[in-house]
Amino acid sequence: MANPTVEYRDLGPSARLPDQSVNPYYLADRKLRVSVARVGKSLFAFDDLCPHDGGQLSAGLLTGTTLMCPCDGSRFDVSTGAVQGGPAKQPLPTYEVREQNGEIWVRV
Repeated sequence: MANPTVEYRDLGPSARLPDQSVNPYYLADRKLRVSVARVGKSLFAFDDLCPHDGGQLSAGLLTGTTLMCPCDGSRFDVSTGAVQGGPAKQPLPTYEVREQNGEIWVRV
């Protein structure tokens, strides 16, 4: 869950994120890789690294709200972070995200 004292961060133009795609972003000051997925008109933000093996989830296959890790095949629901199939056992950390004035904003 996001810290309520942390402000939203501008990740850049939302036009760079088409439907059914995932883009990674690196927040250098936090040493954190965050990905944002667009499914229809909804955005979902989550850790880019698989909690099981550290695989780069932004390189995985997104089908609806299910994202499959390209390294170990774990599947996650990007809308909730819930594990839909292992070997991962830990849920995917998620973050608040919004689209405003053509920009993507995430709260981490």
